[in-house]
Amino acid sequence: MRLDEMHTKLFNREGHWFWVAWLLQPAALLYHVGASFNRVLYSKGLLPRQSFNTVVVSIGNIEVGGVGKTPVTIRIARKLADMGVKTAVVCRNISSAKRSPVAVRPGHSSGGVPLSDEAILLGRVLGSSCSVYTGSDKTAAVERAVREMKPEVVIVDDGFQHHKLNRDIDVVVLNADHPFGQGGLLPAGTLRESSRALSKADYLWINGVTSDAQLSLARRLISGRNWQSPFISSSIIPSKPLKHDGTSDIISKVVAFCGIGKPLGFQRTLEKTGFTIEKFHIYPDHWCYTQSDIQHLLKSLKQSRAEYLITTEKDAARLGPGSVKAMNLRVLPIRLSVTDHSAEEELLGSILELVGAER
Repeated sequence: MRLDEMHTKLFNREGHWFWVAWLLQPAALLYHVGASFNRVLYSKGLLPRQSFNTVVVSIGNIEVGGVGKTPVTIRIARKLADMGVKTAVVCRNISSAKRSPVAVRPGHSSGGVPLSDEAILLGRVLGSSCSVYTGSDKTAAVERAVREMKPEVVIVDDGFQHHKLNRDIDVVVLNADHPFGQGGLLPAGTLRESSRALSKADYLWINGVTSDAQLSLARRLISGRNWQSPFISSSIIPSKPLKHDGTSDIISKVVAFCGIGKPLGFQRTLEKTGFTIEKFHIYPDHWCYTQSDIQHLLKSLKQSRAEYLITTEKDAARLGPGSVKAMNLRVLPIRLSVTDHSAEEELLGSILELVGAER
């Protein structure tokens, strides 16, 4: 059994895993103490924070994987760029050891450094509208972005726990189904830190909303931790499946696969969109696909009645354009539909106000 499968059973408290989770509570308590102490050290100035001559906006969360930080990052970056604000985006490169940060925007080669799926996706989707930098140390990546591009705004993907970087605005993205994670704190659950850390958020973004009742419940729960910060809510809207050449295809019977934080969320999205799933293959989050994996997926397609293979944008980024074409793979793009534009406009206005103060 893979480690990710074990953790899923653990936070869902399946069978005997309930007792394993109970035995892990002391470790979860120690994790909580460590995370809280680390945040206090930086917030009280006992450890130094690095500041830059630009506006820094963090798009973060308190839960591991699958809440939709990257789509929110893309949306905010695009809106700022459309308004004429010079914007850079920074993310952590989990595929590289401790190396110097690199630029992944078209026109800025990353050289021989392997890139993680977030970096590839951000670089491809944002294109020439924003510069994208990635590295094992996000603060170092911000430093290079500021030095080379002199942006007015730097958006840091997954920056809420990156305490050594001083942020002007913290946006925390939460899952509408389980805003406080599942199963409690790591390692017994999915939370990176206590939900009480939400009191430090400047904006609370609830993603994956499917009904008014669900949103109302999520807002009531979160308000117990932070009742002052504005709420932004959004739904996930899938587009038509895309072929390797960028043309759209019809919705059909498929063999689906993914290696993301919340794989069942992708499965539900496919089902709600109208796809008939013949087989569904789950890989660990950020999985690096091998030739053996590709052959296994192609064999699964051949043995089924499906028309084609389909996956997420992040998985396609990891496979690369050559494998996507060779597999005749379809990709399901998603976009966010914001249900409360006034709160989003307030966020953008706050960023613009800080930009004006820096100019």
